[in-house]
Amino acid sequence: MADDATVGDSLLAHRFYAGQYAEIVAETFDADAGIADVDTAFVVGALTFVDRVDEARGLFDGWRARAADPSPRTIAAGRFFLGLAAARAGYFDRSQPLLVGEAFRARHDEDPWVRAFVFQGLACQCYFTGRYPAAAAHALRALQSAHEAKFLYIAMLGTDLRGHALVQVGQLQRGVAMLEQAGVQARRLGLTNNAFAVDTSIATYVAQFDPHAEALDRIESLLRRRAHDSYSRRALLTEAAIQYALRGRRSEAVQALEDADRDALRGDTRRGKVTSLLARIAVTRWQRGPAACAPLIEQARPLVEPRDIAFRARLLGFEIASARATGDLVRAGDALAELRGIWRASHHFLAKSALVQAGDDARASAFDEDGIAPHLRAVARRDLAALSRIAALGFFGVVPELLGLEPARRIIWIPAEELMLLEDCGDVVPRERVPRWCPVLLRLLASGAATKERIVHTMWGIRAYHPELHDPPVRTTIHRLRTFLAPFTSWITVGDGGYRSAVPIHVVGGTELGEPAAPVWEEGRVPDVTPARAPSRATVRTAEPKAAEAKELVLARLDDLEQASVPQLARALELSASTVLRALRELVAERRVERLGFARATRYRPAVTR
Repeated sequence: MADDATVGDSLLAHRFYAGQYAEIVAETFDADAGIADVDTAFVVGALTFVDRVDEARGLFDGWRARAADPSPRTIAAGRFFLGLAAARAGYFDRSQPLLVGEAFRARHDEDPWVRAFVFQGLACQCYFTGRYPAAAAHALRALQSAHEAKFLYIAMLGTDLRGHALVQVGQLQRGVAMLEQAGVQARRLGLTNNAFAVDTSIATYVAQFDPHAEALDRIESLLRRRAHDSYSRRALLTEAAIQYALRGRRSEAVQALEDADRDALRGDTRRGKVTSLLARIAVTRWQRGPAACAPLIEQARPLVEPRDIAFRARLLGFEIASARATGDLVRAGDALAELRGIWRASHHFLAKSALVQAGDDARASAFDEDGIAPHLRAVARRDLAALSRIAALGFFGVVPELLGLEPARRIIWIPAEELMLLEDCGDVVPRERVPRWCPVLLRLLASGAATKERIVHTMWGIRAYHPELHDPPVRTTIHRLRTFLAPFTSWITVGDGGYRSAVPIHVVGGTELGEPAAPVWEEGRVPDVTPARAPSRATVRTAEPKAAEAKELVLARLDDLEQASVPQLARALELSASTVLRALRELVAERRVERLGFARATRYRPAVTR
């Protein structure tokens, strides 16, 4: 047997503590180089942290079979790394003999270094199976043994696990304080990988409690950094997907899920798959409605280990919402009863949060530090009084369900908040500072094909419609509306009878979109027409419009004509050819207009990508 005191103090062990897992695997196991006995446990650990658990198990079993006098330190560390990998993956039947059955006898070992690994392993098994007070107690014993052995790596891990256990029972601030302490210890020791994992845990926990945008900013900042292990990156991606969905950023949520799914499939861990699947259920709820989650819930149910309290609580919360949406009150009641049992047995914050969101249990009040569950409870209860708070937080993705609407393509106008939401099946784009004329024009377009005559009469009170004079400002107004609705400019369409909205418009708190009001023009005036007959050529304006207005007039006319030459545009707009040409050149430079042909055959059309 090699000198047992050197196990954990070799150069390779210190590289392991620094998180150089991939490098260690490449230089030892993959290079088919000889692995020293003192380094075996840490090569095993490196393999587990790069999701090559089967190879790690083979290496460890092979070493034990051929070692004449196996080192207790190598056995303790190797069992811990293999057991931790199994527990993190959700294979608790595999982790039990490694972390508890075989290790329990060594809890009285005379070497505190060995005891530190044993107690940390017991703490991990208790933690992942929902026994948080026991996890905290074993982590404290690991911490004490680590200090006795001057083994700072396990001291940091024990502090970290105690922080996790506190958060799981709803004590966010105390738990985060311990996690931050663990992060300081990790950085002091040069354990960059562990420090990143601690930062990941803090960011995801804060996002689950704190509804403010800064919580998501922290996750995005970490995603821009290099993650040393797939577990941390997957946790960041799935939590980011949930946060994006809450905020009406469905496209970004779906992309984050695809990245997390690729990682879960590469790692092939049950717990990794469940993590991604539960995040997908959350995104689906805000993208397609709670009823659409039912197939995903059925897919997740057999994968969730009953002892995995956190996953079970989340799944039951989704099941309650889905069952209520489909009218299956029996299934909703069964899920609610099971969720209450989990809460009584574990006091897990996710179980409490799910009960709060269910909204029908008078005893299920939110944790003082939980700022998200009360808002989702308001959504479940259709409490419109919470709309202002939800909008202020930027949780635009939940607004359709709060209003009792199925996710779809629509415009939601909230007069009390002076807020317009452009909803596209989970993508919800907010528009603030809505111009006064915008709701009035939308009311016209939502009622069917709005003719130009009707627009002129309703918007400006002008009874005598003259195409030569009124068509340009009408087109400019429609163009401005499309610009305001970007990127959904196609929602305003042109038909034979005029303009119309291709999507429904939902008004919160009333049926009217607003009273007629004049649009704001660059020159500050609306055309005033008093004669009943069409104007003669003598009434054509003598002053050329400003450059910005000319560009908008030209662009609006091109929207109607699809393509036109400079003379055609000049005649239609009653502008000089030089003014039209200058406007077109600027629009081409801005890539809002495309030029076709040359010389006299030159034509212009709106850019396809505009």
